[in-house]
Amino acid sequence: MSMALPLWAFDFESPRPEGYTLYFNILDDDEENVVEVTYPVAAGSYHWQGHRMPWGELVIPAEVEHDGITYTVVSIGTRAFSGCNEITSLNIASTVNEIGAYAFYQCTGIQGEVTIGEEVVSIGRSAFYGCSGITSVQFNAIKCEGMGGTRSLTAFGGCRALRTVSFGSQVTRIPDYAFVGMDGLRFEWNLPKSLEYIGEYAFAYCNNISGNLRIPANVKHIGSNAFAQCHAVTAIELPKGIERIDNRAFYQCIGVKEVNVKALMPPQLGTEVFAGLKANVVYNVPCITIDRYKESTQWKRIRNLRTTYPCKLDLVAEVSDLKAGTITGVGSYNVGEKATMTVICNAGYGFRGWSDGNTDNPRVVTVNDTTTYMAIMQPAELVREIKYIHDTTYMDGRDTLVEYYEINDVAEPINSQDGIVYNRDKRRIEVPIDKGDIVEIALYNDAGQCVMTGMPKHGHINMRRFPTGSYIVRVTTIYDETVVRFFHARKR
Repeated sequence: MSMALPLWAFDFESPRPEGYTLYFNILDDDEENVVEVTYPVAAGSYHWQGHRMPWGELVIPAEVEHDGITYTVVSIGTRAFSGCNEITSLNIASTVNEIGAYAFYQCTGIQGEVTIGEEVVSIGRSAFYGCSGITSVQFNAIKCEGMGGTRSLTAFGGCRALRTVSFGSQVTRIPDYAFVGMDGLRFEWNLPKSLEYIGEYAFAYCNNISGNLRIPANVKHIGSNAFAQCHAVTAIELPKGIERIDNRAFYQCIGVKEVNVKALMPPQLGTEVFAGLKANVVYNVPCITIDRYKESTQWKRIRNLRTTYPCKLDLVAEVSDLKAGTITGVGSYNVGEKATMTVICNAGYGFRGWSDGNTDNPRVVTVNDTTTYMAIMQPAELVREIKYIHDTTYMDGRDTLVEYYEINDVAEPINSQDGIVYNRDKRRIEVPIDKGDIVEIALYNDAGQCVMTGMPKHGHINMRRFPTGSYIVRVTTIYDETVVRFFHARKR
């Protein structure tokens, strides 16, 4: 009687330094020389029949050599280590981007933490099912698209000791069904700031993850049933950028006492998004747009739709070059409140003006919308030399003759040929040139920093808002003429 020989399931094998042997399939991929880790025997219900399974720490290498060719390991195949219960820990190379279905099914010997690498884009159904020794998962996958696909076949189903899940700082997606039904999880909500999408059933029926559920600022879409029956959630905070919340996303989150929505535009709601929450739950929305919520077909049905008083908005201002300086005065203000923004220039840089054309610095604004202000910065234009009365020099190496007039606190205004003078009494530089003839007006301090550019509204530059010191005003006209004057201004 002859015995049938087992059918090999691999293209080549590689003895490892750890003492065991790994088996690989060469993948028909767009990339050359890539492989997946697989099992040795194709036939039968046990794919390691007649072969010594790995033990201890399982190291999945980044590269493996065969017949003089170096292959990159990019995948752990379906059922690759299913039932290998002598494996106690995993060390998976960062090159791996896919973990197949049932890859570590019933590997009961794995203990402690399992790390999902940044490049992983897919984890198959029941990949870690029944790994009863796993206590924590470090989930670093930046753009993982799938983790199983159903409640009963989720990647970490049956991991009875699993208590915590931590997320890497670059994670953008939590896939559909990622941790559904894992009521053994016992930690406080701490979703990563980088998150953009939360998949359907991602945390459904996780009854023991507690605390305030703050949805990160970059999340625009929450899938259906994402947090259904998360009974230990005490409050829900939805960010400004949220656009869509699908059916039953927070269904029967019975521990919730309030829902705080920061979005100015009412997010699109599916059916029964907040169904099953207690009747006394308060829904706080921005006061500036509460009427939009009350008029929304979906939101107006919600009871206890309220806003807090006083209503606050964030005043946001940025500099065009982070190296150039900072802006003070930004922060949270009551609607209608006045705020003063001041651009502080770092050495070697100057303030050119605001992106909306305003050149005031400091600038006073009324906070009544969500406008982001941008301060345009530029490298400081250096004045080669400052000389005094009736002397001449050149600025910036340009062929521009500079006439300097020193007007101090006790001198009378000098009437120059072009009429640009410093008015001592009103402490302002008067620029009587026809506005239609002016291309640009720039003001420099004695360090050569441009502290203002633009067009004076009333034909003068108010020097009260600048420190006492020497200043150069430079006026360029449509006739390719440049007039430069030097003044000494005193702030009282």
